[in-house]
Amino acid sequence: MEKHEPINELILLEMKKQGLNTVDLARRLNLTTSSTYYILSRSTIQIDRLWQICEVLQINFFQILSNQLQIENLEEHFVDEEKEALKVENKTLKEVIKLLGSVT
Repeated sequence: MEKHEPINELILLEMKKQGLNTVDLARRLNLTTSSTYYILSRSTIQIDRLWQICEVLQINFFQILSNQLQIENLEEHFVDEEKEALKVENKTLKEVIKLLGSVT
């Protein structure tokens, strides 16, 4: 498993790029400075808080985090599942047609 960059470090990096400090972010989030320092000191964050930070900083951290997952072939996985379901359905229909053909 590849190492990922903790969310607080990603936020701090973006704040630096935008020339913002913790007091600025706290003000924009309508939080106390100490609450904001606490949020930024942790490597985990609540989704609703991250959503607010995304809006304030105008950056999609959810996309950045999902890119870090590097899940490949996710679409292929669902296509394969659908193919298997269609194969089963096809087999069932063939059996039904055989049965109906032997009834007449």
